[in-house]
Amino acid sequence: MVTSKRIVGSELAKLQKAFFDNDMLDYYKVDNEEQLYLTQFDCIHNEVFEYPVFDKVLSLYHHEIETFTPILAKKLRDLLENIHVQNLLLISHLRLNLLENRKVRNSRLANSYQKLETMVQNKSYYEVIAFDLESLPDIIEIVFWITRCDPSAAEYILFFDTDERVQFFICKYGNVHLTEFKQENLSAKKLTALGWHILNGQETDNF
Repeated sequence: MVTSKRIVGSELAKLQKAFFDNDMLDYYKVDNEEQLYLTQFDCIHNEVFEYPVFDKVLSLYHHEIETFTPILAKKLRDLLENIHVQNLLLISHLRLNLLENRKVRNSRLANSYQKLETMVQNKSYYEVIAFDLESLPDIIEIVFWITRCDPSAAEYILFFDTDERVQFFICKYGNVHLTEFKQENLSAKKLTALGWHILNGQETDNF
């Protein structure tokens, strides 16, 4: 699916080039397992395109973690519907098993992995997940708890709209790191009207 999405492929290539580590590759080579490392960088040779990008870090300033994910999902849906997005792709920055770490004690995290396994109908998953806005509450809950509670998970679990106009990820603090491609449709004024706060400077944990 990524091969047909030029901007998605370009953004993944940028990240994979930044994360590739020759010293780590040498470490894998010692055990003749370099292919295990190289397989993670499946988009590193994609063409990187030039286009304007507009970055913002957004917060809801919501400090009750137990009620956070449904509110975040609702606000994200409002934001996406405002720019006429209906379908999204979920993908990690490297080709990693999204269900790699199942031996967890945290109940929220265990529940998120169970939901993800049910969703993809498999005990391991390396591919893109395509979904519509009706599935957004479940996806947001899964991604938030994995990002917050599992340090072994992919560092970036990215959302792209299928028309490649916008990309975002949710950090462990609960903030939304938003990027628009080619054209800015979500101005500061519009985001404020939608209930978001634009952050400048260092982030702090909302919870």
